Amino acid sequence: MDYLNHIQYQKGQYSNIMADNVVVYIWQGQAYIPTQAKYESGIFIGTEPVLIVELNSSELLAAIQTIKDKGHKILHEPKTREEFLASDVGKKDPVLAATGARNWIQLAKKGVSYTIGWTEHEIRIDMSRLDKKGRWEFDPEKVRKLSPTTQLSEVVKIILDDIRLRPEIQKNQ
Repeated sequence: MDYLNHIQYQKGQYSNIMADNVVVYIWQGQAYIPTQAKYESGIFIGTEPVLIVELNSSELLAAIQTIKDKGHKILHEPKTREEFLASDVGKKDPVLAATGARNWIQLAKKGVSYTIGWTEHEIRIDMSRLDKKGRWEFDPEKVRKLSPTTQLSEVVKIILDDIRLRPEIQKNQ
């Protein structure tokens, strides 16, 4: 999935729903958590800097909290693919650059992603799985909806517990 298609996919999942959003990518035994910007339409997109932390509760919790606390820079909506590619966001994919993955397909095959969304009504954790083409999609059977008062430490525990259950991640550590 190229970056623009990834954005379009997120739009279908989260457009104008989430008040706050953090995405955690797991790759080769580490967590990569990009700063999130938001287009005027409500689409979130990963930008620099990308925090890279070890897979333990204290580092993961601190990194997620840091990214969440940054808020979201509002970006002008690109009208065309060319406009997107000419923008700072379109020039270099920060997640691929940070992980060293060649493309989103490689990242998906050897990694996993978690999207944490906060609204006034819930905290939602979406966990990835591979579709038939080897791309990430959210697994509807693994969606976790939590009370908006749930502590971030519980969210991190859910993510770490899921990572432990994924043999494809364990092989790459």
